[in-house]
Amino acid sequence: MRLFQQATLPSVASQSRLPDAWLVFFDEGTPEDARDEFRQLTAGLPILQAEYCGVFGPEICADRVRRVVAADTEWLLTTRLDNDDALNPRFIETLQSEVRPGVREFINPTHGLIVANGKLYRHHDYSGPFISLSEPLEGCRTVWIDEHGLLSRHGSVRQFALRDAWIQVVHGGNLANQVRGVRISPTKVFPDVLPPALSASLVRVRLSGLIFANVSRLLRQYTIRAWRRGRRMLAGRRIAAPQPFRHTGPH
Repeated sequence: MRLFQQATLPSVASQSRLPDAWLVFFDEGTPEDARDEFRQLTAGLPILQAEYCGVFGPEICADRVRRVVAADTEWLLTTRLDNDDALNPRFIETLQSEVRPGVREFINPTHGLIVANGKLYRHHDYSGPFISLSEPLEGCRTVWIDEHGLLSRHGSVRQFALRDAWIQVVHGGNLANQVRGVRISPTKVFPDVLPPALSASLVRVRLSGLIFANVSRLLRQYTIRAWRRGRRMLAGRRIAAPQPFRHTGPH
């Protein structure tokens, strides 16, 4: 909830174009004090609403989305957003300008930022956790049809290039995220891209420090990959057992 209030919520509230609805899914066992805290947040942002459910999946997502869209809606755009990440203030406006009504496809923001331990990195992802699905409302499955890295199984993925389109926050409670990309100075990012709380958490770094950090990281990654590749080669190599000598010529 703390990261949601510091990063996710202000990044959506400050969008140049707001979405029609923002559904935040909670486990149905969420305690009442957390529900009350979230209700206070929704008071300042009417598009925000909690959805409590026992099982989370494509069917429940599609059902809840159909409940909130306007009756005359024909085309639907749904976007993934984790509760500890953030969006560029022009994310939704740019994304909606990319939609081609009548063409069912996934639309992926390629370029983004990663914040970890006061450090800032630029990274690209071709089927990332901020991907969207553009589809007809009738028979909609929503972008939660599958894991984001597997969505190309369900349709074409088209990239769109908005600089620093998303901000992924890596922290101790992450299930799978890890630090990736090239480390950069916070001064290389437009001031309004990062929510204030995230921007304040970043440590300034000199050019020499950036060079050392990136070179060290690349060398470490290369060493690990080389070690893994060598281990696979050794594991996959079969060495035939020596055969006993047999003399087949004339005695």
